[in-house]
Amino acid sequence: METMKLYQSPNFDKNEELSKKGHTERCVCCNKPMKSEQVKYMVHMTTDWLMVDTDDEKLIDNSQGMFPVGSECKKFLPKQFVFKA
Repeated sequence: METMKLYQSPNFDKNEELSKKGHTERCVCCNKPMKSEQVKYMVHMTTDWLMVDTDDEKLIDNSQGMFPVGSECKKFLPKQFVFKA
């Protein structure tokens, strides 16, 4: 099993100010608001804030679960760490 540090957009803090009606999720990498139906990709994170290359939360003792990733940020992540929602 592999882990990797999560990509964080340089605009992460700036995007905290963004608020859009009906957007209830946020991309874990860039913090942009997303609608639930826009969530197509997820990453599995540990309590050490590392991505894990499995979507099975039972295999990871310190799993935090799955977090949404936007389609633009997905491009910055290795394929083995991104899972379809």
